[in-house]
Amino acid sequence: MEGGNSPNLQLQQLPLATAAVSVQPHIDSFSYKENLIGALLAIFGHLVISIALNLQKYSHIRLAGSKDPRAYFKTKTWWCGLFLLVLGELGVFSSYAFAPLSLIVPLSAVSVIASAIIGIIFIKEKWKPKEFLRRYVLSFVGCGLAIVGTYLLITFGPNSHEKMTGENITRHLVSWPFLLYMLVEIILFCLLLYFYKEKNANYIVVILLLVALLGEL
Repeated sequence: MEGGNSPNLQLQQLPLATAAVSVQPHIDSFSYKENLIGALLAIFGHLVISIALNLQKYSHIRLAGSKDPRAYFKTKTWWCGLFLLVLGELGVFSSYAFAPLSLIVPLSAVSVIASAIIGIIFIKEKWKPKEFLRRYVLSFVGCGLAIVGTYLLITFGPNSHEKMTGENITRHLVSWPFLLYMLVEIILFCLLLYFYKEKNANYIVVILLLVALLGEL
């Protein structure tokens, strides 16, 4: 009886195995497309952020070189930069729904490269060609490595990631690792702000740490 039933069992298992094999390539292809969409959204967001920051810098430079008594936040250029900044951040945030964090975060190097190019071309930052090549040759190497790394990340990045849904976001926001992280960050920020305001610790490291804590939040 066992010998008679074994062919039937094998025949019943064949469609399941065939279905599993046929479904797997579709999942891999779909994951690669998701990674590509997420990477393109992140690159677009970082490019828009670079334009926004340079617009705001241009607003500050123009006010500093003129006798205009207005504050920077009363100029249309600065508000346009702020609008583009929010738009770019939304693009980067939406990219997390398609690609994993390990792929999206390194793409912030696009913002550094774009800011350098925009600063030279549009803001007319002063530099001498020979001095620039001698002193900033490592910058060219870094930009090249960032471009190559971006391509490698998109091509060979991880395909598995958690879907960003409202339920997942809520669950992570109330989880103890995130709450502990928030508590530590708030304490560090308050301590640095206390030293900066009350103890006159006007060091560039303290200012950069304050900005970094707000930025990583």
